[in-house]
Amino acid sequence: MRKSSFVEGEFYHIYSHSIGNLDLFTSSRDYSRFLSALFAANGKREIYHLDRSRGLNLVSDIRDGKINIGESLVDIIGFCLMPNHFHLILRELSDGNISIFMHRILVSYSKYYNLKYERRGHVFERTFDAKHLHDDEYLMRALAYVNLNPEDLKQWRRKEVKYPWSSFQDYTEENRWGGLLKTKFMLDYFNSSKIELKEFIESARKDEYENLDLN
Repeated sequence: MRKSSFVEGEFYHIYSHSIGNLDLFTSSRDYSRFLSALFAANGKREIYHLDRSRGLNLVSDIRDGKINIGESLVDIIGFCLMPNHFHLILRELSDGNISIFMHRILVSYSKYYNLKYERRGHVFERTFDAKHLHDDEYLMRALAYVNLNPEDLKQWRRKEVKYPWSSFQDYTEENRWGGLLKTKFMLDYFNSSKIELKEFIESARKDEYENLDLN
C-alpha cells in the first residue's frame, strides 16, 4: 500500500496508468466494473469478493440504501475513466483513508481483469499518483481537466459532457450516483448553477493547464 501524507479535509487529484500501455477497459462491462469498485469500496464495511460483484446493479443498491457499506472513507468529487488510465478527485476524510480506498480499488479491478483476460501479473504501472489540490482555483481547474479528458478521444471531442465514463454529466444533468458522488461542494462555487459550471468546464482547455502540474 502506498505510503503518502494525505491531510484530512484536503482534496487530491489521483491518477493511475496501466502497465505497458495495456488497455484497461475494452468493453462497457469493464468500465462498469471499475465504477462498481469505485463506489462499493468507499465504505468502512468492506464488501468481500468485490471482484465477483454484479456491476452497476451493486452501485444502485448502495445508492438506494439496500446495501449498507458504512461510513465513507473519502468524498468522491469527480472521476474519468480512459482506455489506459483513470483520474479521480477525492477528499481525504480521515488519516490513511485514501490509501485504503485506492488499495481496494486497484486490487479488486486487477483481480477482475486478470481473471477475465486470462493473464497474470501487474495491471497498473504503479500504485497511484497524487497531486494535492491546495487551493480553490486548483481544485476547480482539476475538476475541469479531469472531465475534459475524453477530448483526447476523437469521437468524444467537443462532446465530453456526454461521455458515460466520467462525472461531467453528473454535474450538468442528473447525478446518476446520488449521494455517492459529492457534487454539491463544487456546484456551490457556481451558486448551484449547472449551466455556469458546464460553461466553466467547457471553456477550460488543456492549454490553460501548462503551469498547474496536474499530471
